[in-house]
Amino acid sequence: MPETWAASWASQWAASAQRFNPNHLPAGTGGGEFTSSGSGGGSPAAKAHAAHVAHMAHLANSPAARKAVLQSKAKADRARARVLQGQLAPLVKQEAAAQAAAKKAGTAAKAAAAAAKHPGAVPAVKHHAAVTHKAHRKATAKHASLKTRIAGLRTQIRGLLTQATALDAQAAKL
Repeated sequence: MPETWAASWASQWAASAQRFNPNHLPAGTGGGEFTSSGSGGGSPAAKAHAAHVAHMAHLANSPAARKAVLQSKAKADRARARVLQGQLAPLVKQEAAAQAAAKKAGTAAKAAAAAAKHPGAVPAVKHHAAVTHKAHRKATAKHASLKTRIAGLRTQIRGLLTQATALDAQAAKL
């Protein structure tokens, strides 16, 4: 009966496992499927790598390295705060314009409402009052939205600058 592909592959794999893994033993009383080589040392390259890893860990935990990391984090926080301040300036200008527009629309809405209440007011005047009231509501909503965005940006900037100051103080203690 001819061998199947899977059977031939398995026999080739077992042969290569014996060839390339001298520590491969069959499962059983010999200590399991794989055993250690028995030599306690390991290769010189492995020892050098372990020493290098230990040395790098020591350097990473040194006060100078920690101080540098803290200072770089503080610098990054200040840079982010500067970017946010750049975004804040145009919003403040927009907010001032929106506030002026809301005030102007409010004045026009009051005047239109007073004219609409006049006993001889025509339907066009009443319509104008409704339109100006709607414009006032829209302008006020835009102003409120800008105020919310500005307040959020200011809070973010304040938090970043406070965190940067705290990181600098922590770095100075090292």
